[in-house]
Amino acid sequence: MNTKELNIKIGLTQAAIDLYIEDRFSIPNLTKETGKSASEIYTIFPNKKSILKFYYPSLVIRYRAMISEIDDFDSYSISEKLSNFAFTLFDMMDERRGFVEDTFEKYEWKCASKSEFQKEIKSLFKDFFTTDGNIATSAGLFIGDWFYASLKTQYLFLIKFWLEDDSEARERTFALTDKITGFIEELVYSKIVDKGFDLAKYSLNASGFSKQVEDFNDWISSWFEDEPGKEVKIEIEDEKENEANTSSD
Repeated sequence: MNTKELNIKIGLTQAAIDLYIEDRFSIPNLTKETGKSASEIYTIFPNKKSILKFYYPSLVIRYRAMISEIDDFDSYSISEKLSNFAFTLFDMMDERRGFVEDTFEKYEWKCASKSEFQKEIKSLFKDFFTTDGNIATSAGLFIGDWFYASLKTQYLFLIKFWLEDDSEARERTFALTDKITGFIEELVYSKIVDKGFDLAKYSLNASGFSKQVEDFNDWISSWFEDEPGKEVKIEIEDEKENEANTSSD
């Protein structure tokens, strides 16, 4: 789907959400609002419900377009990227909060299978981490598909927390987001384990242990080396045995 088609799809969904909030969502009303015929709408969406559900993945798609315009976004730390994503989507969802309050739980929180929204979130998080040069080498031991899925679930929890947050200006949500993103950065940026590996390697080299291992390997390998001249001796013995048998005949 090219950019023009994607913008049309997002525009249809936004118009549908506004109609939904006004309790007027129907295909005839959507055609009046957008100027698109019913056949055009159903060429883009398989059914009426999918128009509404596309709202959630469209948030991530729109966010990607936004950060592509930020020249120094790649220089952001991982906590800054995660926080920027969370806070930006909170602002975007706040524009149509009534719809989110009414549909988030049934469309996303209690979704039995992975939704497009969840796939988009997971993909975005993976891009954040795989392009960050400050990630510790040791973090590669746990950063993988499970890690990204866990972050995605944590973000869904944050949205639910945000929807239920009745503190002033939703201060508790922002405080929790900062704590979570800060912890994640400490976890993946920490060089302690890397330094531990380097120390262990240096200690082994300094103690001569690596040389002992090398000598041990050479000793084991020597078990399987052929003794010099052994095969030649066997061949000579076989020839003598054959000559003896011939003489006796």
